[in-house]
Amino acid sequence: MSALLLMVAGLAWGAPSPTSEMARQVSTAQLRVADVEAQLVEAELRIEELQEWVSHQGRSAADRLENLDEVNTEVARLRGAIEVMQFELSQVKQAVEEQQLGQEKRQLHAELRLQQIETFLGVTPPPPPTDADLGLAPAEGGSETGGEPVELAPAEVPADANGKLELGVEHMSAGRQGVARAILKGAVAAHVGSKEMPEIRYRLAETFFNEQGWAAAVSEFNKVINNHPSSEWACWSYYRQGEAFESLGKGDGAKAFYAGATEGPCKGSEAAAKAREKL
Repeated sequence: MSALLLMVAGLAWGAPSPTSEMARQVSTAQLRVADVEAQLVEAELRIEELQEWVSHQGRSAADRLENLDEVNTEVARLRGAIEVMQFELSQVKQAVEEQQLGQEKRQLHAELRLQQIETFLGVTPPPPPTDADLGLAPAEGGSETGGEPVELAPAEVPADANGKLELGVEHMSAGRQGVARAILKGAVAAHVGSKEMPEIRYRLAETFFNEQGWAAAVSEFNKVINNHPSSEWACWSYYRQGEAFESLGKGDGAKAFYAGATEGPCKGSEAAAKAREKL
């Protein structure tokens, strides 16, 4: 009987968790696409500058065509590289979806086998866990350890973006990452285009980082970079992605992100200074 119970426990808890390797590959591919796109923009600017320079210098038509052909060839090469990167990114995303689907199938199979064993043994399954059991709501008595409520009444959440940001940071500082995440996600949905949005997205990513959810943190920091590339929070997002990859034991990947924190608009940032210490 004890062996059978051990088998039940193994079915309940032994299913492999989804690997975060695919998620890291998606983030790395996105960074490569962004870098190539940046190179494409620079090359196109070079074309415009070259055309203007040639017109002022009065160079011969043959020289103009030669120089422009060289730059156009480089632009074509970069555009081709972007297409390759985008294809690789779509392939990795598809692999992630297939990985998740396979995990769900394995979990469903394990649940069905567990039900059969419970029926055979005549065992009554325990009730589903409550929000209080999961730490999402206060147990009877209405408060966490320390007397502070876990859930906020709607009236307690500020209506403006800055208020939500400050409240989210306050909960993060108190170690309530889940509560902070809920507030910051609400701010992202409710205050599109607000000046606080780069930091709101950055703090949202930090809630995962603070819980050592490295793959989720990398993905969320990437949203800061993609949506707010000129913001100081994009520079810090590159840096924190590097830290996440270091924590995952991916030193080469970490260096790529640290390098991102030292380039373009980030060159003179505080994040760049810290990133250079890592390179």
